[in-house]
Amino acid sequence: MKKPSLTTWIFLAMAAGIAVGHFYPEAARGLSLISNIFLRLIKSIIAPLLFATLVYGIAGSGSARAMGRIGVKAIIYFEIVTTFALLIGLGAVNLVRPGEGITIAKVSATELPQARATLAGVLEHTFPTSVIDAMARGEVLQLVVFCFIFGSACIAIGDKARPIVEFCRSLCDVMFEYTKYVMYLNSLCLSV
Repeated sequence: MKKPSLTTWIFLAMAAGIAVGHFYPEAARGLSLISNIFLRLIKSIIAPLLFATLVYGIAGSGSARAMGRIGVKAIIYFEIVTTFALLIGLGAVNLVRPGEGITIAKVSATELPQARATLAGVLEHTFPTSVIDAMARGEVLQLVVFCFIFGSACIAIGDKARPIVEFCRSLCDVMFEYTKYVMYLNSLCLSV
């Protein structure tokens, strides 16, 4: 008999989670520790995986022209996937209507802090003061900007950057394996 794939385990765990949440809501609330640990593990993947894949992808291309083509494709892909995710989210919200029937206490507008975003402020926020701080706070855009500049610097110095590029390649492999372990662990916890 063939061993179920990771994707199969993920879908089985999702179905089990939905069933437990629907039929046994109190028991589902008791599983919050498992869900919190899973979310923490997923968040721990983002920064190193993003750093490794972007730097390796940019520096591994070996030329600024190839990097530019990859960048344009990445922007197009990002826009398409983001739009698709937005449509799925809007469809799910309109279908399920979460929060319907819940009354929320009204707060006057004067009690809420009023922050105005300016173009200069948004542009300034795009560039990290520290890549470690950006990773710790989960500032993905700042991390992407850093990786783009870092990868470009690796291309510019050529063979001297080869150890860093190889490190990023190895880090990619390790993080993908780490991700697989997290997904198996979560599937195992939900199927027990």
